[in-house]
Parts: sequence; C-alpha cells; structure tokens
Amino acid sequence: MVNLNPLFYTKTPNQLWTGRNDGDHPLVQRWHQRIVPIDLLSGEVPILSNKKGIALIGFACDEGVKRNGGRTGAKEGPDHFRKASCNLPVNFEEDVLFVDLGNVRCANENMEEAQQTLAIIICHVIKAGYQPLVIGGGHEVAYGHYSGIRKAVKSTATIGIINFDAHFDLREPTVNGTNSGTGFLQIANDCRSANQKFRYLPIGIQKNSNTKYLFETAANLGVKCIPSDRFQPLLHQELQQEIDNFISGSTHIYLTICMDVFASSVAPGVSAPAYSGLFPDPFFFSVLASIVASGKVISMDIAELNPTYDQEQRTAKLVAALAFNTINIT
Repeated sequence: MVNLNPLFYTKTPNQLWTGRNDGDHPLVQRWHQRIVPIDLLSGEVPILSNKKGIALIGFACDEGVKRNGGRTGAKEGPDHFRKASCNLPVNFEEDVLFVDLGNVRCANENMEEAQQTLAIIICHVIKAGYQPLVIGGGHEVAYGHYSGIRKAVKSTATIGIINFDAHFDLREPTVNGTNSGTGFLQIANDCRSANQKFRYLPIGIQKNSNTKYLFETAANLGVKCIPSDRFQPLLHQELQQEIDNFISGSTHIYLTICMDVFASSVAPGVSAPAYSGLFPDPFFFSVLASIVASGKVISMDIAELNPTYDQEQRTAKLVAALAFNTINIT
C-alpha cells in the first residue's frame, strides 16, 4: 500500500465512470467499462509482470496557477476529464489493466506537499509496471511528476522532457514561492545538483507570451525550443528530425502537454488562453504519434484544463482526445 497523507488524496467517486453500454464484448467496450477505480488509502495497486497497465491519476491542484497570477479553476480538471472520457472506445488489448488511482489534492494551500504526494504515487506505479497518465490541475504538476519519474528510474538514466506549451515555465520563484511557471527551472536546478543532464524540448512557444529574459534563460540552460510559428506542415521533416534527435539522446521521455499551447478557439478552458496557439489538426497528431511510437514515453500528463472557462466542454473533449491518442499501449 502507498503511504499517503489523507489530507492530500481522495479516491474517485464510482458515479463518475458511467456511460453508454453497447455490451460487454471487448470490441464494443468503452473506457467506463474497463477502468478499475482503486482507493490508495485502503487498496493495493496490482503489480504487473507479463501484463501492461495504464494508471490514471488526477492532480486536483491549481495553487501554482494562483501564485503565478493565472485564472484558477484547473483543480476541477481531473473529474471533468473523467466525465468527458467515459465513452471513449477501448483501443488497447483485453489483458491491459486500466486503473484509476484517484486525485492528489492541495490542502491548506500546500502545493509542495501535493507535489511530493504525486511523486510518491508516480514512483510507485512506474515500479509496479504501469504507464502513468496524469491529468491536471495547474502545470505545477510537472515538478512533482518529474520528481516521481526520477525516483523510479536509475540515476544514470537520462530523462528527456518534451513539453507542448506556449510558455517556457522557466521562471524564478517569487515572494510567494514556486508556482506553475517555475517547474522546469526547478528541474534544471535539481539536475545540476545531481550532476545530471537537463534535457528539455518545449514545443509551441509563443513569442508574445515569454519575456526576453525567459528566452535568455532557456539559451543559458542549453534549451532549444520549437516556437509556434515554426510548428507547421511545411517544416514537418525538419521538425521531426529535431524531435527524433532529442528522443534518441534520452533514456526515457516525460511527455507533458499544457492546454494553453492551443488556440483559445479550440481550447477556451485554460488558465492562460492564447489566441494564436497551435491547432489539434492531423499534423499535430502525427507529431504526437511519432513521439509515442518511439517507445520511450515512460509517463505523461495533460495540464491546465480549467472547466470554469470551458465552453461546450471543448477543452475537456480535446484533453480526452489527446489522452486517447497518447496512451502508449496498443
């Protein structure tokens, strides 16, 4: 059993996983029929040996967004994702175990404890043989998520971070402490302290959303980004080569998607909307598929789903589509 502080964890209510039922045959099943809710305060996560597994974890925290001056509400994102994904068709094998491990939550504005709780769960489920799928919550999820991956793999392993995001999230902490914009600088500092290489590839960076100082910070850390204006089909071959080279230099890939990377017309329900972001078109999904096809994605998250500002569940449904297309099990 995972040793968790009950203030920072809650199980998923069973009533969230309901939906259309076309029968029990594996060919017509939907996610709500296959997912197995587990209460980590009282239940065990089955250890996998010859099977594969998906571990869904909610990060119901937006304290980092609040500290960063963003629009709060993303803490409700995980449960809205569950509602939006109930009727997704099952596209993985019958013997794959799909578990829902509930939500990490932020009590008493203690974001750091929430991040540590997430790290404990991530480490546990990776060692148990699962591929974690974390749904935020603010992008402060990144630091806790990475910390858990780092604990789960060998110290000699190189973790490459691919971040679809309009922002670098390489900010210095403020008087309020760390926040949703400091995560990757925190990771860089941890890598330096441990004499490990910081490998970070942000894709979709918006020039009008990052100061010159942040571009200089990225350059000083050896970070090369793919800005949003370069992410286009005409440059597909060139971009794919850059991404493939990055992946080849990493033992594992931590894939993180911040929903504000998308144009606000398709993803209005985010903490920091961008009017001119990326579009979830066939080109985007082909690039995403190539990352998953590398076989190196050890864990992934989707951050900044903010139901307070969503319209017709467009953002929640997009998050569901992203999850459907990135679960690295076929």
